Amino acid sequence: MLALSLAGCGEDEAAAGRGGRPPAMVDAVSAEATSFAPRLVAQGSVAPLQTVAVRPRAEGEITAILFQEGDTVRAGQLLFRLDDRTAQAQLAQAQAQLATARANAAQARNELKRAEQLVDKGFVTGSVLDQRRAMAQSADASISSAEAAIQNARAQLSFLNIHAPVSGRTGELNFRRGANVRPADTLPLVTINQLSPISVRFLVPPQDIGQVRSAMISGKLPVDARAQGAAPGSPPLATGSLVFLDNNVDPGTGSIAAKAEFLNPDARLWPGALVTVVMPMGMPADRITLPESAVQVGRDTPYVWTIDAKGNVTMRDVTIAGRAEGRVYLATGISAGDRVVTDALSRLKPGDKVRVKGDGPGRAPPRTAARAAAVDAAG
Repeated sequence: MLALSLAGCGEDEAAAGRGGRPPAMVDAVSAEATSFAPRLVAQGSVAPLQTVAVRPRAEGEITAILFQEGDTVRAGQLLFRLDDRTAQAQLAQAQAQLATARANAAQARNELKRAEQLVDKGFVTGSVLDQRRAMAQSADASISSAEAAIQNARAQLSFLNIHAPVSGRTGELNFRRGANVRPADTLPLVTINQLSPISVRFLVPPQDIGQVRSAMISGKLPVDARAQGAAPGSPPLATGSLVFLDNNVDPGTGSIAAKAEFLNPDARLWPGALVTVVMPMGMPADRITLPESAVQVGRDTPYVWTIDAKGNVTMRDVTIAGRAEGRVYLATGISAGDRVVTDALSRLKPGDKVRVKGDGPGRAPPRTAARAAAVDAAG
């Protein structure tokens, strides 16, 4: 091995003496085989399933606020009371009108009954009987009108007690006790965001759309939501499932919008936050792994530079199976043990001789599996 290294150094010096380009100094790694499960990694934004702006349905002065900013409220919980004195008076008036209408109706029915008894004896004409019948019918209609007025008054009264339409967490109050509010106000009284369950919206890139659609047909896809910049291997903030895939592809990017839903019982996901979405896309398989810096994107296909036993570089096309945490996983193109250049890639040409940093004069490059087999066979 020492003799081979010295011979290589002699060849390099001879090439440099003849005016040839000296070997380029590069970093290199040995390709490794490992198990890799393909997955989709994307940036997502947290959004509540429901956001409700609570507004008054009637004009009035706020007399009571029955919660604190930031409280978690349940659907139907009483939040605000408005001044109801006018509404109470209107309800009482409508109830009095109903009592009057019922009394008038009773009198009209009695008069109609007497007219029916007297018309046969000739004491009342037919026209008088018709008038009594019309008066009785009108009295009954007055009862219905008064009952409707009571229902309307009760509805107006109910609008002065404002309840939470959904369960969730309240935001900042825009009005305080004593303020006069109206349905036409620009600002809502308060906004409620539903936090459990909650959704995360993200984009599926063009190359993964078909696989995601097929996986959704087979069943629910699990989705992890992780904090941005979280250390590899750290537990996710929450685990949910993919529930929505849009029916329209973005013409600008070719991607498609998707949503995952999370139970979020401890509110670790907060509306508006940015998270990293991780979604498995298949079963684990053996792949060749390299640093991201080793793979270049060519005109037609990705490629890497490999170093042969003589120190010459060769361009090799590869097929990428996935990327994760700064590494790329290859389905085809190179084998485990191949030495791959990781820097100075733009200066290389096929057949160039290189020297790996750290493999100085008198030191041979590390033995790859293929080189070890060749040396052992020669020995």
